[in-house]
Amino acid sequence: MDGRERLTPNDPAYSRLVQQEVQHYSEIFLEGADRQSAQEILMQPVPPSWVEVEKRAADLVRNATGFDLNGHVLDRLRSDRRVRMLSLGSGPGGLELAFAREASGAEITCIDLNADLIRLGQIRAEAEHLNVRFEVGDLNVIDLLTNEYDLVFCHASLHHVLELERLSQQIKNSLRDGGNLITVDVCTRNGYLMWPETREIVRSLFRTLPARFRMNHTAYGSARVDEEIWEIDTSVVSMECIRAQDIIPTLSETFVVHAFVPYFSLCRRFLDTMYGPNYDLTQSLDTAIVNWIWELDRYYLDSNRLKPETFFGIYSK
Repeated sequence: MDGRERLTPNDPAYSRLVQQEVQHYSEIFLEGADRQSAQEILMQPVPPSWVEVEKRAADLVRNATGFDLNGHVLDRLRSDRRVRMLSLGSGPGGLELAFAREASGAEITCIDLNADLIRLGQIRAEAEHLNVRFEVGDLNVIDLLTNEYDLVFCHASLHHVLELERLSQQIKNSLRDGGNLITVDVCTRNGYLMWPETREIVRSLFRTLPARFRMNHTAYGSARVDEEIWEIDTSVVSMECIRAQDIIPTLSETFVVHAFVPYFSLCRRFLDTMYGPNYDLTQSLDTAIVNWIWELDRYYLDSNRLKPETFFGIYSK
């Protein structure tokens, strides 16, 4: 959205972007080639390369804070008294249902814009008799109950939110004394664009890869090889990363920061659903390239030469 007038929920363009967002995720879970897998795990399927670097990122969080993301949530949900958790932008609730299986005493409410995904989650919760309730809601205009929750959980949802300041204040007001916001999210430039210094390095690395690692699996009607790494401003056509670069500053201004772990300065561009399916981790070359990208990622981030594109955070009132 850089250089453009900022949208509001009252704009016709906002409604168009929201409709496109809903359609996109409904297609993944109800019509896509991987819909069976998506409905089984109630999460968007990702390639093994992404699973691998997510495991390594979880180790970073664990080493820095004592638990990984799941560990922090479960530690809170398993406390002595009955804990109330709110998950915002939950989708069909794959993670939240897993938490409920491990912490049956907790009460979990999931809210998402997409009624199709909410329906999938509610059916599974009822089938397994889990204490998880699903509601449809737009995070940009939602009014949360005051002083109601011990934990608010946002998993890769804030980068879809336009009204970050409003939602952050709503979350703050909804937390009980001693409550926390736990989040992991994308913090690229708005519109999933790269910062200039990141783009220079990513483009150079991408050009060195053999053609089979440059096969783009998501941007076109069918997979094809990219000569240059794919990059467009996603906020023009969807809510994806619409204000991603503003998430960290907004949370820091609204809450007390208890933990902050940045990661993925490069990995997201090479190893997620777009190019990640190209890597067969049973092959030595493929594994070597994944390791190379990971090590470069850590070097550039640890030396402050590049900004993170993902972060984990724990916040309180």
